[in-house]
Amino acid sequence: MSITARHNAATSETKQGNWLMRWITSGAFDKFYTPRVSVIAHILMWLLIYILQTVTVRSTFNEPWIVCQAFSFRNVIVVAFGFYWIMYLVVPAFIVKGRYIPGIILLLVPYLAFQIINYYSTVFIVNHLNITTPSVRTITQGIVADGAFGKNAMHRLFRGSWGYTSSIAPCIVAKLVLDIIRHITRTLRLEKDRLDMELNFLKSQLNPHFLFNTLNNIYMLSLKGAEQASDLILHLSEMMRYTLYDSDMPLVELQDDVAFLKNYTELERVRYGAKAIIIFEYNEEEVGNQLISPLLMFPFVENAFKYSHVGNDGKCHVSIKIRANGPLLTMSVINSKNSVNNVPKEVGGIGQANSRKRLELLYPGKHKLDIRDEVDTYSVTLSLNLN
Repeated sequence: MSITARHNAATSETKQGNWLMRWITSGAFDKFYTPRVSVIAHILMWLLIYILQTVTVRSTFNEPWIVCQAFSFRNVIVVAFGFYWIMYLVVPAFIVKGRYIPGIILLLVPYLAFQIINYYSTVFIVNHLNITTPSVRTITQGIVADGAFGKNAMHRLFRGSWGYTSSIAPCIVAKLVLDIIRHITRTLRLEKDRLDMELNFLKSQLNPHFLFNTLNNIYMLSLKGAEQASDLILHLSEMMRYTLYDSDMPLVELQDDVAFLKNYTELERVRYGAKAIIIFEYNEEEVGNQLISPLLMFPFVENAFKYSHVGNDGKCHVSIKIRANGPLLTMSVINSKNSVNNVPKEVGGIGQANSRKRLELLYPGKHKLDIRDEVDTYSVTLSLNLN
């Protein structure tokens, strides 16, 4: 099975399992959820709650439909007022901005609104509608007799505050969860887009300096009639093909990514010549069709050649070893340095910090990166679970 087919099959299985969550957390949801769609969704939500309330009241008290609708309308109005007051005024304008004292005070407003709406809606129902259930008629008449802010009315408000809170809480929790999911995934998308741009920039960096030096070396070898020139052209051709075509995929086969590193190392070996000892080790039987994000290891290899310096023996040393045990991948890169020329805290063209972020984004909890800056060596060890 090809890389594309395997990737599409895995993606299809994932989408079947949690397509709704993937849609919510994708950019498609934000494009779909326009202000107009938001208004329609809220209207439909409250309409559904109103219908459920009406059916519940009807099955509980067996009152006429018009009476049940009136009580349900009252319940929906007080819950909707509390929801919008808290989520669209108190939370964004006070709680989020750290104005906790006025925010907490304003949280009491929905309970006051509940008391007012409950009183006047009950007055309307008692005066204009026919309540058939004696117990319901007694309660509603008591509400009217106690007034909006009488002593008994305030006691009733205190006793019913928990019921009102439990009615509004599910709406608030659903809104908070949705907002948190959208915020986190939006942040991750922005981070991924930024890293993708940096990856493209990393690939483009092969063009100006590295490409110029390589072509210059090939030219000098061709003038001497060296057979090595044709090998270098082949290495460079394979690298350019990989960066232009294969690395545009989200996942590539590990053997292709390692081959790219090997080609890069061979070109650098020619550039350094006899003044460097370069080791590139890997087992072809271990490195196969495991899937990996493209150019994930390249910044560390590039960094080793870019900042390698002459060691105590008068030569630059660069050692690259790649081991794979099924999906478990380990790469170690060591380069020589000295006390005068320390290795800058940059990895290739995207920086050490951004390399960490790319690993955290693509392989969360599945990688370990160990970087050691010793007196005369600089080493990077990356352990990665490709599953």
